[in-house]
Amino acid sequence: MKQKVFLCLMVLLLLISPVSVLAGPEQPLLQVSAVSFSPETVAPGKEFVMSVTISNHGEYNAYNITLDVASLAGSEDLGIFSMVGNGNQFFVEEIDSGETTTIDIPMVSDPSAEAKNYNINLNIKYESWGETEYTSAATVGVFLNEADSMSIISSEQFTVDNEADEISLEIANYGSNPVKGVQLSIAGDNLTFGTGFQYFGTFEKDDYDDFSTSVTADAAGSYPAKITLKYMDSFNNERVIERDITINIPDSATSSEANEDDENPFTRFFKALFGISA
Repeated sequence: MKQKVFLCLMVLLLLISPVSVLAGPEQPLLQVSAVSFSPETVAPGKEFVMSVTISNHGEYNAYNITLDVASLAGSEDLGIFSMVGNGNQFFVEEIDSGETTTIDIPMVSDPSAEAKNYNINLNIKYESWGETEYTSAATVGVFLNEADSMSIISSEQFTVDNEADEISLEIANYGSNPVKGVQLSIAGDNLTFGTGFQYFGTFEKDDYDDFSTSVTADAAGSYPAKITLKYMDSFNNERVIERDITINIPDSATSSEANEDDENPFTRFFKALFGISA
């Protein structure tokens, strides 16, 4: 009986007690709330901007805020990353309670850096109105994607001297990772290529290979053409590299079949009758 009375009293106390509402701490409280990158894809050897958004979740304003880009996780310095222009310390005068601010941090990565995820340590120092000092830390991830590993080494203009003449170019993997599924195609309006497509397969780092093809046209002239190189990078993303070229076709390299088709039928008859070659 006593236990039932005790339980009833506890229930009544819970019902009549005011519900407490969680409030922010009675101080400024700064935390990193968002991070973005421009460009969105960070590549080795390329400059980028890391935009860090800081929010004040405390009940009081924060003053004299300093953001330090401290180090690469597991390292004493920034490792493969470097600051661009400014140092690694950024200052904001004030962030009011409930407000946010964004700091743009220009950086660059090492051209030979491995494509993977990296973590950067950030330190934030700030003060309250009474000049009490506070600190907070954050770790932000930077995904370093591959740059274009494959390259097309080619002239912008080619001239073929005859039907048997070929144009040649080279493809190479100058990246830091192997790639697979490498394939090359070449095409152009009113052009006929002896080899319009070739599959190469896997290219290890520093691998290279040659591509050659004959090309003819029905009439002499300068023709635009496009080289397209496709491959899968080490993250299984399809990459496409294109190169525009111009192919110059003289009369001596026009299609012999086209020349014969354009020839007067009576001329062809007399050549055949007297055994005159074209």
